[in-house]
Amino acid sequence: MGGIMKIAILMLAFFTLGAFAQKDGKLKIQQIKNATVHCVAYDTTIKLKNGKFLLDETTEEGFRNYLEVSLVEDKIAFGDVDGDGDEDAVIILASTGGGSGYFYEVGVILNQNGKPEYLTGEVLGDRVKVNFVKILSDRSILIDMVVHGEDDPMCCPSTPKIIRYKVARGKLKEID
Repeated sequence: MGGIMKIAILMLAFFTLGAFAQKDGKLKIQQIKNATVHCVAYDTTIKLKNGKFLLDETTEEGFRNYLEVSLVEDKIAFGDVDGDGDEDAVIILASTGGGSGYFYEVGVILNQNGKPEYLTGEVLGDRVKVNFVKILSDRSILIDMVVHGEDDPMCCPSTPKIIRYKVARGKLKEID
């Protein structure tokens, strides 16, 4: 076999393997960082760009519209939450409308043929601390966090809390 034919076969094999490697069906962090999500705290759908969204504009009437949303990148969990066998993602978003509040929320992103599709979310609280997020073997979502106790100032939550959710009928349902 000629040298050119060997090179052509090797190149074909290389590109074919490369194509399969890109189509493994798993969600990638980069896809999630650039997904369209719904910010529950401010009831608006946004498009993340590298894990961030910023709206800062003044209306004709002189009012300021401000919304900043960030994906908490070290709190992304992967696993099957809807029972279809595909690896979905659970994310934490942090958002502020320009005031003192800084709201955290959990969001579910389904894997639709390797593409992220936001399903639902729930607000976790204002200035809470999320320790970790995990998808358990029963497809439930466990969130370990610290919330405000009765006498805590808003800056400093001190009460440990564990919340579990399950996806039911397209929504997050808190379970025991």
